[in-house]
Amino acid sequence: MGNLFVEDKDIVVSKSPFSTYEGEKRKFDGRKTNISTDHIMIKVKREDVFGVDYDIIKAIYDLHFSTSRMITQHLNLKGIDIDQSKVQNRLNFLNRLNIISRYKIVNDETVANTRFYCLENMGRVLLLSRDYKCHWKQTDSAVDLKKMKTVLARNQVLLTYRKKLKSIESYRDSDILDGNINPDLEIIINGKNDKKNKMWFVVERSYEGWEDNIERKLRFFKSYLDNYKPKQGFTSPPAVVIVGEDDRHLFEVFKIILKEKLNPVESFFLYTSDLRVISKDIDKSLIEFTLEKDKGKYKPKIKELTYDLLKS
Repeated sequence: MGNLFVEDKDIVVSKSPFSTYEGEKRKFDGRKTNISTDHIMIKVKREDVFGVDYDIIKAIYDLHFSTSRMITQHLNLKGIDIDQSKVQNRLNFLNRLNIISRYKIVNDETVANTRFYCLENMGRVLLLSRDYKCHWKQTDSAVDLKKMKTVLARNQVLLTYRKKLKSIESYRDSDILDGNINPDLEIIINGKNDKKNKMWFVVERSYEGWEDNIERKLRFFKSYLDNYKPKQGFTSPPAVVIVGEDDRHLFEVFKIILKEKLNPVESFFLYTSDLRVISKDIDKSLIEFTLEKDKGKYKPKIKELTYDLLKS
């Protein structure tokens, strides 16, 4: 992709913008006054709102919360050749019309800020007018910051996998799949001999109470994997990947898993972060933790995995 302001290989940061930061604040950066439906419809009739705008609105609906970079990637992957500068210009226009809205996140740790977009009711109306399925409701764009960043991190993983891996058969985001099993992302990959392989991604951010949250979720996944029975098309259980903020955060997850004995009996959880997914070859973006004894004490060690299933 040559249509982005900054390519993956040129991103040099020590911490993902979708991590938890000290003193962060979410600011609504959308239109704060009402705009009439008649005014918007005049814009539509005059074709001030035109073809690519509908593609952008649909991308925002598909991704739920998304940066201009993510929207550009999503459109490029669908075969729509558009660069980020044009997407950014159209986003500004749609935001002014209250067809979409924008949030801005600022924090005490960096001078940079993150802007991302979500749907508004008029965007839903325009999608339905083009016979797009749209189940958006107003509360979907008004969740807490933790949920927003979880979705943004999930999108980062999904879009990078779609870009770097050609063997993806299908994917879907958060859904109750079986009882209490609710991965943030499911990707199905075609492996050797037409074998289908399922990957489930569990995204965690380090907001207050995250330790109890990840423990509760992983108990459900452990139970599912321990009792897994082959199903049509899937002879092996899903690979469950925990997406943390960075290696330090992932190690804290690892310690919880050890303490609470959460590792599945015949398999184990994998680990990655949204930065690792971007900066590494996709087949080397997963890690596992081990403990090595050194002078009577156990010290953690990170092992980068070469995951053959993810080789393009």
